[in-house]
Amino acid sequence: MATESSHFWLGTFKTEKEFFDFFGEDQNYYSDKEDDNDEKYISEFAKSQGEYSVDHDFMECGFENDQISFEEKFSKYSYSSQWLAEAQKRLQNLGLNLEDINAAAFITSNEIKKPISIKNTNFNIIYIGEIEYEI
Repeated sequence: MATESSHFWLGTFKTEKEFFDFFGEDQNYYSDKEDDNDEKYISEFAKSQGEYSVDHDFMECGFENDQISFEEKFSKYSYSSQWLAEAQKRLQNLGLNLEDINAAAFITSNEIKKPISIKNTNFNIIYIGEIEYEI
């Protein structure tokens, strides 16, 4: 059976708009206008990770604001039956309240060279490491 390894981030955003502003692709990235003084990043997420571009075809993310359990929030994500328990364990080891988590993102490991956590006034997204799962 083939496996894949992905980087995982879980965290809390104040609003869905802030989530999509961070993870969504910047449409100006694809414009033909070239400005030598302006480095383009495909998204704020990519910029936060020191990458100009990431292939969103190899990424899955979402904002889940329902007042349901951690497992219920994220069980609909790809291959969750294989990574959800490990993600939960890692968050608990960090002392985080699982019920506060409302955002998840994961991307094939070779897309990000040096993944990091990001915290600011609008959100806190924790890098919990790589998790390998069968595909």
